[in-house]
Amino acid sequence: MQTSKPMDELDVKILQFLQEDGRTPFTKIAKETGVSESTIRNRYASLVETGVVHTVSIVDPFVLGFQAPAIIGISVDIGNVDKVAKAITALPEVSYLVMVLGTYDIIVEVFCRDLSHLVNLITSGFHSVPGIRETETLVIGKSYKLSYRWSPRFGDLQ
Repeated sequence: MQTSKPMDELDVKILQFLQEDGRTPFTKIAKETGVSESTIRNRYASLVETGVVHTVSIVDPFVLGFQAPAIIGISVDIGNVDKVAKAITALPEVSYLVMVLGTYDIIVEVFCRDLSHLVNLITSGFHSVPGIRETETLVIGKSYKLSYRWSPRFGDLQ
C-alpha cells in the first residue's frame, strides 16, 4: 500500500526509533523529536493505516528448534509464476517469497526442523506443485546478519 502523502523528517525519525526498538514509548519519541505525544501517536497511526509500518514480533527460528534453513531458487513454466507463488505461500515453512528477474523466477526462504524435514518439503511439497520446472536448494550454514532495519533515506540509520 502506498502513502497518500510523502514522508517528512518526523516520519523518518519515528521509523528510526521504532526500528531500533519497536516498543519505544511514544512519550520518549515525542521528547526526543520535540513534538507532542499525540502528534507521534497520530503519525504512527497514519504510518500503520497507509501500510508503511506493520507491527510484528520477530521470533528467532533457531531458538524454536528450526535447524535447517534454506534458500530455494525455483524456475517455473512460462506464465505460471503467480500460480506457483500462490501455491508455495500456502506451505507453512515458507517465510519469504519473491519473484525475481534472473536465473530463477522465484526465490523462497524456508525454515525446517532438520534436514529430513527439508528433504520432505522439497520432494513432497515443492515438487508436487504444477508448473515448477526446477529447484536449487541452498542450505544456510550460518547467518551473519538478519536485519529489518533500513531507512527511507539510505544512510539515515547508523
